[in-house]
Amino acid sequence: MSDEKPYAVVTVADVFAEVRTLSGQLSTISTQLAAMERRVADLEQRADAVDRWRYALPVSTVSALVAAVAAVLAAVLG
Repeated sequence: MSDEKPYAVVTVADVFAEVRTLSGQLSTISTQLAAMERRVADLEQRADAVDRWRYALPVSTVSALVAAVAAVLAAVLG
């Protein structure tokens, strides 16, 4: 039994190399997350602008119809 070799030997250098690799990957993920947050904020601003335009459209249509009816009445009655 004393002749058996261990299945795996993990050295401090192996652990350090793996930690450095993981640190680099976390840095990359952090950069990508920040870029994604900026993209999401931009898309939310665009969606809000589209919503404001869409909901403003019926109000402007109603006011245009009222103005047209007023102009026709003014022409007919005046």
